Amino acid sequence: MTEISKYTDVDVYCKATECGIGDRLYCSSLIGDLQEAAERSSHSIGYGTDFLKENAICWIILKMRLHFTELPSWHETFRIRTWANTIDKIYYGRDFEIYSSDGRLIGQSTSTWILADWNTHRPVIANKRPELPPQVIQDPRLVFGEKCPKIVFPSRNDVAGETEKPVIIKYADYNELDRNRHVNNSRYTAWAYDALFKCGYDVSLIEDLVINYNSEVKAGEKVELFITKNGDKVSVFGYKNIDTKVFACELTIKQG
Repeated sequence: MTEISKYTDVDVYCKATECGIGDRLYCSSLIGDLQEAAERSSHSIGYGTDFLKENAICWIILKMRLHFTELPSWHETFRIRTWANTIDKIYYGRDFEIYSSDGRLIGQSTSTWILADWNTHRPVIANKRPELPPQVIQDPRLVFGEKCPKIVFPSRNDVAGETEKPVIIKYADYNELDRNRHVNNSRYTAWAYDALFKCGYDVSLIEDLVINYNSEVKAGEKVELFITKNGDKVSVFGYKNIDTKVFACELTIKQG
């Protein structure tokens, strides 16, 4: 039997096309990189996407928290370390550490996932599927000392009333879609940043975000975004079809 490693380390090169103002990596691109590292790590413990697809199963991320002191810069090769750390019934926890090219810890993240049926996206119970390998915890360590938090997601009417217009409207156009013809979840972070930027916030001061994913957005659908503020935290809520909850993102802005 192959020994399971405690961590998976992935080196990532920061490309210009993934950077924005100040030559820093877009936060949405970093979230995409974290999920690439998660896929490689899952493969190493027997739950890679190719194997799962053969069995009509996929990973679905439900929520994530990311905290960072800086974002990687153009030309930099940074390192992501990840490990599977909790299993709670149908929920799988995975944490991450992000290291700069000179070895400094510049970010941490935690996330919650489920295994789901490829077609229906209903949760799959792994220990009831004999074709799946034993479930693995690589290291029980939690980078924040707790599991990923859940955001209170109000109804659209509670956020916007009956007359308030959305801050920004986004569409599930071709370049927003993933391999399943749904909006790639990393795009919701990009949309949240766009909403804050449009409202005059200095998005370079964001240092922490929690994002919960509630509903998938299919090709051609429209999502309306609204903002609420509470102290140093700004929340972005996305709705489709008037009141279907799509995603909630709570961002913490560094105070001067």
